[in-house]
Amino acid sequence: MNNNIAGTIVQLNEYPPDKFNVLIPVTTMQVMSNLQRIIVNKVQLDVSRPDDSKDVYKEKSSGKYAITKVGGMKLAAAANISIVDTESGMTDGCKRCVDMARAVGKPKACGTCPAQYNVAVTVTIRVPEPSGGFRMMKATREIDCAAEKESMTDAQYKRFLPHRTAMAESKAFMRALRAALGLSATYTIAELKKPFIIAHVVPNLDAPEIKEAVAANYLQSMGMLFEGSGAPRAALPAATAALPAAEIIPDDGDDTGYPVGDAPEEPEPEAPDFDDPDAVFCDDCGEQIVETKAKNGRMWAPEDIKGYSERTFGRCLCTRCQRAESAAAKGGR
Repeated sequence: MNNNIAGTIVQLNEYPPDKFNVLIPVTTMQVMSNLQRIIVNKVQLDVSRPDDSKDVYKEKSSGKYAITKVGGMKLAAAANISIVDTESGMTDGCKRCVDMARAVGKPKACGTCPAQYNVAVTVTIRVPEPSGGFRMMKATREIDCAAEKESMTDAQYKRFLPHRTAMAESKAFMRALRAALGLSATYTIAELKKPFIIAHVVPNLDAPEIKEAVAANYLQSMGMLFEGSGAPRAALPAATAALPAAEIIPDDGDDTGYPVGDAPEEPEPEAPDFDDPDAVFCDDCGEQIVETKAKNGRMWAPEDIKGYSERTFGRCLCTRCQRAESAAAKGGR
């Protein structure tokens, strides 16, 4: 056993900091028994073209690069970290209104204050522990739309609004992941070119006890899948214990919103291309207009949809808003 532990420590020490980004708690991990072993994963983020990468984006305030949610998911997968829950909650402005209403006994009209478009998202992640267990960590990110609007043009703000919840979710996830793995908020390109080294504890399948448990579980699962209708069913395992209380990650101050005078820096997988000069956006909902197939099979390019909409409705609308506009016009007759 001692030899196995010593070998593990030597293996982890093979990654010098000048060549690798060694994330905590790699250098201090030791297996607790022969039922466990340490897996070391190496993750290389895509920084060959950093300004076009989906793994990193440039923070204009510092000139360095931050890791996007896409890059964060790669690191989370290597560390066996999973998202347990994502939920929207009340913003600080809404909480103040609720507290005031309770204090005076009179509700306040909702939807009239500057915070009406604000969103707050809480993400809870499951993080493996060196002992073989796990802990829960959660972080919340709120987006103040009034503050964001001051740093954007009207067109940028209109495009930003439909994606504010997804952006808040990404920021909350990355805040929790930074706390779990000890990630820095920003890196230089030279630092990002170094692979990230992540270690975590897994069951040792070479141990006889683990082999027996895995085989028994496999046979039970196969029996439940292929048994006849008259055969006795294998007993299901007892209900799992309640999840432990999640550790709340405070605001680390490392994701301070978006750069002044520009659209949000961090690209979202489903977000429109804010920087494409040829992109076409709906004047009502702000969604990017993309090529669409009509019922007759004809493909409409974004420019064709825009031209038709401007001739018919007097402004550029996506197909969904065009249908809503037509329905409203028919209803008003």
